Amino acid sequence: MNFQPFPASEPGKIVLFYNPIAGPLHRHDKIDRLEARLRRLGHEVISATKLTDLETMVDPSVQLVISAGGDGTAAAAVARIGAEVPLAIFPTGTENVYGKYLGINNSTEAFVEFLSRAMICPMDAATANGRIFLLMAGIGYDAEVVHQVAAHRKGHMTQSAYFGPILQTTWSYPFPNLQLELENESGEIEQLAGKWAFVVNVPRYAWGMSFAPQAVPWDGLLDLCILPQGGLAPGIGYLYSIIRGGLDARRDVTYRRCRRIQITSDSVDVRFQTDGDPGGPLPVEIEVAPARFRCLVPREFAENHRQLAEDGAVL
Repeated sequence: MNFQPFPASEPGKIVLFYNPIAGPLHRHDKIDRLEARLRRLGHEVISATKLTDLETMVDPSVQLVISAGGDGTAAAAVARIGAEVPLAIFPTGTENVYGKYLGINNSTEAFVEFLSRAMICPMDAATANGRIFLLMAGIGYDAEVVHQVAAHRKGHMTQSAYFGPILQTTWSYPFPNLQLELENESGEIEQLAGKWAFVVNVPRYAWGMSFAPQAVPWDGLLDLCILPQGGLAPGIGYLYSIIRGGLDARRDVTYRRCRRIQITSDSVDVRFQTDGDPGGPLPVEIEVAPARFRCLVPREFAENHRQLAEDGAVL
């Protein structure tokens, strides 16, 4: 893995991207403090609050784009800035999975210190029916939960909004059959089946859960996890394994590393979700987007993963 230092000592043009009506109220104070701090350091800071702003403001003269928000904000930025201008994630959203995975602190002073020592790493993304996502896609039970939460959402959402839909879906979800066609890492086409599936780019998800701890977000591949059993008891068992972090140790779980997956079902209204946002009903085609964006990572993150690569460990 090729990590390169970010030239933070050279003041330049920075685009600060955020959604002014999303996230906790206190995050706007953090964004204002960050903007003021960057200006004092000599940077030209331009605020972008709409997706169209990114499309018009980001050009080769921009040194850095900062995505201030959650995972959805970061994915929206990646979809529009391309692979030339580096992206830094300032985690001020509700869950901030990507920022936690990288080990980025959400205090203003700590973030400015992070920028001064950051490394640049080319990171993969993925698309689901053409739409960019960064973390993972879920097909089946968890996607139904996400759609239920979104349908009843009123204003800013907290983690407690998931408790009711999780209980209701666990009790009533029918776990319909899924058919999966994938192109594996060897370029071979495989046909598989299951009741619940995850397509993983980053080996961490909300609440510290991990569906594929072996996933590496810069290897040009996605990690597919297929759960074969349906019904209330197996569903509860899978949930328990996911929460306890032992899903990959179960013998009935199938893993594949792949470049492309197409998922269908004979049942109607089987849904998928990406990064915790509703994606819609099946079918869905998911593809890896290798080295889709240049991401700023902490120096400690870079050194740790570089050492793992030298030791021959699974990253």
